[in-house]
Amino acid sequence: MRLILSLTLSLPLLACPGPAPTPTDGGVDAGTSTGTFCEPPLVFTENVTTCQPLATDYTPRVSNSSTDTWPACISDTNTFTPITPNISSIARIIAFEDIATLLWRDGVLPTPQAFVDARVAYAIDQGLDSRVQRREDLHYAAAPSSCSTAGIPEQFPDRCAGPSKLLPILNDSFARGAMGQTPRLHAARIEAALVWFLYLSSLSEVVSCTTRPQDCDSCWAYYTGGTTRDAPLGLAKMIRALGPETHDRAYDATLAVRCWRNLDNETTLAADLSRRDLAFAQLDRALLRGVALVLRQRVSELSCTTGEVRDARFAFFKTLAPLLDRAARERNVASADVLVREAAEASAAEVDVTAVTSALDALFPCP
Repeated sequence: MRLILSLTLSLPLLACPGPAPTPTDGGVDAGTSTGTFCEPPLVFTENVTTCQPLATDYTPRVSNSSTDTWPACISDTNTFTPITPNISSIARIIAFEDIATLLWRDGVLPTPQAFVDARVAYAIDQGLDSRVQRREDLHYAAAPSSCSTAGIPEQFPDRCAGPSKLLPILNDSFARGAMGQTPRLHAARIEAALVWFLYLSSLSEVVSCTTRPQDCDSCWAYYTGGTTRDAPLGLAKMIRALGPETHDRAYDATLAVRCWRNLDNETTLAADLSRRDLAFAQLDRALLRGVALVLRQRVSELSCTTGEVRDARFAFFKTLAPLLDRAARERNVASADVLVREAAEASAAEVDVTAVTSALDALFPCP
């Protein structure tokens, strides 16, 4: 049985989004936050010199794909060429960036009003909230009906990851943050849940592109924010800061998705599902490595942070670790168990940082 980890909270989780909460100064820890950051900041240097692309991978950075097994296609220029001029997913990554600025980026201490403003950015019409409510994890068997159907998320929580796992965390932490409760901790939970969402979304759009060609654009946009390789936003920005080659491999994979649709056709139902699945697997492998790097950094910082800053790192770990459990368990059960055990500890002080980082390094060594 797969263990599902979550923070133990005394208030009930909200099952569906409600109106933006009213900020208050009456909550726990309102307006203040104790703790210190790592000084100097921890620096991670990626080394993947022993890693090689698979024989089936698309490699546009190597002689414009002339040495791989993929036929010539539109992505061989090493740039993404959108199928449609208007990519709605880009606005959701801009919203993610706005939320990051309000709640966690650059060591900001978010105020109750910042959580309200972030909730507004999150809940904009056709924005992040609307997609979290229906986002599925395609690694699991499909439910008998849509995950937006009442009762289905509760019956199929792994498949219906957005409404069953992420939405309760997001609603709860937006509300608690607006009440002034442990702001750094709840900002960290929101960040981790949105990272999980962006991982699922990039992959989901690969498959939906089978019937909707423009969704190949959304795959690229959910990962990069619709940017060039060297100026990414969103999840790509986070991954590139820690693992430049991992980011480049993920970007290569979004180009593989575009290449597949170009080779198949760009207007009607796709037929070459084998090549689609190669692109999906290439992207999944790089994204898993990237998410693992982000998680590794936050766990490493448990060793040199204090107070609520440290508790926020621990909350991020507890929130995001379950995402990696499926893939980790496929690779090495013992190492997967390390992540489960350490994320289940009662406090940050009890986490074996070395054990977690070693397990992540062993489980996800290559993009």
